[in-house]
Amino acid sequence: MNTMVMIEINNGTYDDWKQGFDDLADKRAEFSRNAKVGKVDDNTAIVVVDVFDPTGMMAMFNSDEAKKMAEEMGVVRTPYKLQAMG
Repeated sequence: MNTMVMIEINNGTYDDWKQGFDDLADKRAEFSRNAKVGKVDDNTAIVVVDVFDPTGMMAMFNSDEAKKMAEEMGVVRTPYKLQAMG
């Protein structure tokens, strides 16, 4: 399932968030592949990724490690399901 996640970073920068995102690459590989990350500005990122296990993605979002990072950085994640046009 193609997924886009809007990442709002309210207490930190894109670069800070990206380091944490990269550190979780092994965990993300358990439920997704082909992640593309775009920097919108210093406090916003967009991630487009192929999620093959949505339950696994939500479990990672709700893990203690991800929650701690999100709390510290004031991260708000808004996931969207993408589908082909036409």
